[in-house]
Amino acid sequence: MKFKSIQERNYKLDNLLVSTDWLSDNIGDKNLVLLDLDTKEEYIKSHIPGSINVIDNYYKTSLEDRTHVQDIDQIKKTFNDLGITSESIVVGYDRSACLYSFRLAWVLHYYGHENVKVLDGGFPKWVYEKKSVEAGENTSTSKGDFQPKDPDPTIFSDKKTLIKILEDNEDIQILDVRSDDERNGINLRGGKRGGYIPKSVHKEWVDFNSKGDVPILKSSDEILSITNSIGLDPEKPIITYCQGGIRAAHVFWTLKLAGFSNVKNYDGSWREWGHDETCPIIDMTK
Repeated sequence: MKFKSIQERNYKLDNLLVSTDWLSDNIGDKNLVLLDLDTKEEYIKSHIPGSINVIDNYYKTSLEDRTHVQDIDQIKKTFNDLGITSESIVVGYDRSACLYSFRLAWVLHYYGHENVKVLDGGFPKWVYEKKSVEAGENTSTSKGDFQPKDPDPTIFSDKKTLIKILEDNEDIQILDVRSDDERNGINLRGGKRGGYIPKSVHKEWVDFNSKGDVPILKSSDEILSITNSIGLDPEKPIITYCQGGIRAAHVFWTLKLAGFSNVKNYDGSWREWGHDETCPIIDMTK
């Protein structure tokens, strides 16, 4: 199996994705914090040497809420417990086509820590290339001094903003990156209502990745071909949404890598929108 390099895919951001070779060369850097973003069971079975497993409330207010990024005090504790400092080079990887790694990158950027990287191809590519792995569990050996900055409003959207966009008929694009069954109201995923946000166009997040056991993000040209096919304009503002802001964070970065300049992630996404009966929806089941 031959993979196009990050450089060959011609992304417009040159400091977000890192290759497996880059990680191999830098894994001993004292400032590197390597985070495994999948389940503890998967992590304990096999992971990249030196990585720390992170339970998934790093990107949610709580495991019960499952909606909204942690507030500034919560996020400070979460990342301090992982040993992250202002000098840290944070690298995330997962086993799900970089889904959780892109969410991690979005959260860190939201709170002003831009020195975060995503392992291209994640753990599957690392294993495919027969790079070293280990089993068991690592824990952070030091307490961090992570100092989050005020949340960045330029990459975040919320329910109030979207309602105003619809009421004022603003020229802002909305992209639904959920599955067909979610958009059509067949799969509610525990939600109160099925359907989609008016004005939104649809393209499932997985379509931006290659197929197979080792999915990698498609090239900039391929991404732009997809977005062009559904009528998206890279020069206009766009808001991504899914069920809870995770898949939407993946596509947030996908679009940024392809050259979209004004992209926001609706963090509450359908879990919030669908539960609020005052929010307008298009219900395809009726």
